[in-house]
Amino acid sequence: MIDATGLGNKNDPRMRDVEAEMIRSHELCLKISSKKPTDPDYKALLEELFQCEIDDSVAIVSPFYCDCGCRMTIGKNVTINKGATILSPGQVVIEDNVLIGPEVKITTVDHDLHDRHNLFHFGKVTIKENAWICIGAIICPGVTIGKNAVVAAGAVVTKDVEPNTIVGGIPAKMIKKIDNF
Repeated sequence: MIDATGLGNKNDPRMRDVEAEMIRSHELCLKISSKKPTDPDYKALLEELFQCEIDDSVAIVSPFYCDCGCRMTIGKNVTINKGATILSPGQVVIEDNVLIGPEVKITTVDHDLHDRHNLFHFGKVTIKENAWICIGAIICPGVTIGKNAVVAAGAVVTKDVEPNTIVGGIPAKMIKKIDNF
C-alpha cells in the first residue's frame, strides 16, 4: 500500500487493496453506526472491522467511521465518542486510556500539492497513553500525540504534541505544560 517514502500512487496495483479495504470498512461502519453499543453483535462488528480482538473496556459510540479498519490498533480503556471519523490507510495507533471526543477527525493520508489526483502522502498517527483529544479536534498525518497530552476542542494538530502538554488553536500550539503527571 505505501512505499518507503510514504507515497502512494493511484495507478499502483497495491492501491486496489486499499480501495477494497475502504469498501469493506465502509460497509461495516454502516452496520456499526446503525446499532447501539449495547447490541449483542456490536463488539463482534468492531472486531471484524479492526480484524483483531477488542478489549471489553473499549467504548466506541456510533455513529463512527473508519476507512481502513485493518490499519488501526486500539488499546485498553479507550473511548471514541460519537461522530469520530478516522481515515487510516497510513495506520493509526491508539494506546491505552485514551479519550477521543465527539466529532474528532484523524487522518493519515493527504493529497500531493502538485499531483493531487494521483499521488498521496501517508503518515502514521500515534496517540500515546492517557491522551485526551477534545471535541472537534483534527489530527493530521504523521502526528504523534504524547502521553498525557490534551488537544483542546477544535484544535488542528499538524505537528507532534509533547507529553504532558495542552495544545490548542489552528494550527495547534502549546498552551501549557501539565505538572501533575
